[in-house]
Amino acid sequence: MVGSRSKAPVLLVFDWPGDPRLSVETLPSLGILSIAANLERHGIPVEVLDRSVERREIRPEQYGLIGFSVNISNREVTLNEIARLKRIRPDVPIVVGGPLCLCNPQMFTSNPQIDAVFACEGEEALVEYIRADDPTTVRGLYLRARGADSQAVFTGERAWIEDLDALPPPALHLVPIRRYNNFPKRAKPVVSLMTSRGCPFECIFCSNAMGRRWRAHTPERVVADLRRLVQGFGVQEVCIYDDNFSVNRDRAFEICDRLTSERLRVHLQFSNGLRVDRLDRTLLQALKRAGAWFLGIAPETGSDRIMRRIRKGFRLEQVRAVRAACREIGLATHGFFMIGFPFETREDIEATIRFARELDCEIVEFNKVIPYPRTELYESLKADGNLLADPCEHARSYHEGTVQTHRVGDLEPDEVKRLIRRAYCEYYLRPRKMWDLLRVFGPRDVAHLAVYALRTRNI
Repeated sequence: MVGSRSKAPVLLVFDWPGDPRLSVETLPSLGILSIAANLERHGIPVEVLDRSVERREIRPEQYGLIGFSVNISNREVTLNEIARLKRIRPDVPIVVGGPLCLCNPQMFTSNPQIDAVFACEGEEALVEYIRADDPTTVRGLYLRARGADSQAVFTGERAWIEDLDALPPPALHLVPIRRYNNFPKRAKPVVSLMTSRGCPFECIFCSNAMGRRWRAHTPERVVADLRRLVQGFGVQEVCIYDDNFSVNRDRAFEICDRLTSERLRVHLQFSNGLRVDRLDRTLLQALKRAGAWFLGIAPETGSDRIMRRIRKGFRLEQVRAVRAACREIGLATHGFFMIGFPFETREDIEATIRFARELDCEIVEFNKVIPYPRTELYESLKADGNLLADPCEHARSYHEGTVQTHRVGDLEPDEVKRLIRRAYCEYYLRPRKMWDLLRVFGPRDVAHLAVYALRTRNI
């Protein structure tokens, strides 16, 4: 067994690529907290280190296994930390999982310092791996090659977890929840929660890291989890981070009705976005009654042509209707846009900038396009010979730097970056918009946003 040499605890780590003081948003890493909770359920001692809120050095001799959650932003700092730990204690098993391992596990399989790559949901798989006499029997893993020319061993596809209610709630008691912050928010402590996994829709830029099959907690479990956060941890605001909370509208209504009847005092926000074609005035009103005050909508573009091309699955008119309903009901909105699709023209980008101003959401993001592996966008660029660089190697953030991975029409990378910066400047550097920000979000959060905008050179 991997953990049989010692009763030392498992350490699960979310590394942080920058200075936490400059971060607009630090929310609990739900993936490793869910995994930690399942380890505890099976009697396996575990600690969590989330370096977005807690800075301390890892002493590898204290642990029987160390696992890292890797995304596109923290990849470099995580690999450097793994190298440091292996120099100190080469016999301590180190495994990786998380979003980047789900969409591109091959980028880690040749690393001799990584013992296993989890290309699957980790709750059940890590328990099996720790207890296994032969790790090749645990599905969903790439195991380290032992020879210089050896290929990593893939243990086979692992089925998604269907019954999410069978998993324990995330182990928030293992992290200092009062240190987390979010922009925007109404109150602290603020934490995040996922009530479903997966997405059945077919946007060409999405890797569907959690699968195309939508799986969800029952309404009873969702309300119980929220009650636990409020009554057990003193949480005052919860960010629902589902990819698609309202895919099943009946379930969404039932959750809202249960929360309303229970009168649970908590602010809710859907900051990861809700699909406008799964919203209407009735559901928006139900969300407001349940405690929601802020939600994201993601048209991605202001061009009908681009919206069809990326297969977003709805129309600009539907976005306008939902934004108007939110304004009337009193729900603040966060508009998500993407700039830098390979088939975009300057005119398409200009249309996105105009549409963002027309919607006039309380806040917006103009994210650069990153063609992740295992997406239709990535595969088409690769097939056409238009992939200029490995996105996982060269992209660090949706917000910083130029588009290096592909050409954007006939525009140069610096020109695309200038258009993104112009989009932000034209949107936010308006007296009325500055007043809106202060009115809705407060001076401290607006100051944090300004620092972040300057650091990323978007304004």
